[in-house]
Amino acid sequence: MLPLYLQQPYNFIRGGHFLSDETWSHMDRTIEDYELIIGVSGVIFMEVNGLMYEVKEGDILLLEPGERHRGYKLSQPGVSFYWFHFLLPEQVPSGVESYGQIPRYSGCPNSTRVHILARQLLHAASGGYRIRRAGDYFLTSLLIELAEQLRDADEYTALDPQLPELLEWTRLHALSEDISVEKIANHMGYNKDYLSRMFKKRFGFGLLNYIHRLKLDAAKEALTGTNLHIKEVAVLVGIQDDKQFAKWFKRLAGVTPTSYRRAFRLTTLNKE
Repeated sequence: MLPLYLQQPYNFIRGGHFLSDETWSHMDRTIEDYELIIGVSGVIFMEVNGLMYEVKEGDILLLEPGERHRGYKLSQPGVSFYWFHFLLPEQVPSGVESYGQIPRYSGCPNSTRVHILARQLLHAASGGYRIRRAGDYFLTSLLIELAEQLRDADEYTALDPQLPELLEWTRLHALSEDISVEKIANHMGYNKDYLSRMFKKRFGFGLLNYIHRLKLDAAKEALTGTNLHIKEVAVLVGIQDDKQFAKWFKRLAGVTPTSYRRAFRLTTLNKE
C-alpha cells in the first residue's frame, strides 16, 4: 500500500509509455524509488520478490524501493503500459495521517481517466509546461485519482509462486493413466479442495478440465500427425479402453477420432 500525503507533491523522477512490437520480458533489476505500472494492452508478467503478477489492461502494479523485480514470462507483441518512477514528498510531518492508500496490485474501474492523467503527466515531464515541478503535481493528481478509484476496490492477490511448477508438472504427467487432481495436490503439497478452488479462480476453469485439455491436444496431434491406430492413441493419452476414448474424444471435440483424423490429417503424411 502506498499512503497518499498531500502536504507536498510527490517527486516525479521519470516515466514513459512502453510499447513493444515483438515478444518482450522485463529486465531483472532492483531500483531505489517507487515505480507505478499501468497496463494499456496485452499482459505484463512481473515477479516481485518471488511473487508473480499479471498486469492487464486497466490494472496497476506498484513497486516499492529495494524490491527485486523481473519478467518471468514473455509478453506477446503489442504489450503496452505506462511506467512512472517517483519518490514520496520531501517532507511528511511526523504523525500526519494519509488521505488514502493505493494498493500494490488492483484494477481501475475507470481506466480512461487514469490514461488521460498519465498522458498529461508525460506531456508535463517532457517540457510541455514552463511551471516548475509541473510533473510532480501531475503525478500527485494521478495518485489522487488512483486512490479515489481504488478506495473500495478489492486488492488483487499475487499468483501463487508455485504456479509455474504446478503447470509444468501437470503438463509433463497429463498423459499418465493415473493422473488426478488429488495426485497433483499431493505432489505440490496442497489441500486438494484448496488447489481446485485456487486454480479455477485463477484460470476460470478447473484443474481437471486443464488435464483433459492437455490430453485432448495430445490426442489431436497423434491423430493428425501419426499413423497410430485409434487404440494406440487412446493408450498414449492414458485411456486404456478405446471405446471409452472415442466417447471422451467426441464429448470434448464434437466429432469422433476417426472423423477428426479424416478432416485434419496433415498433408505431409500423404507425401512420398
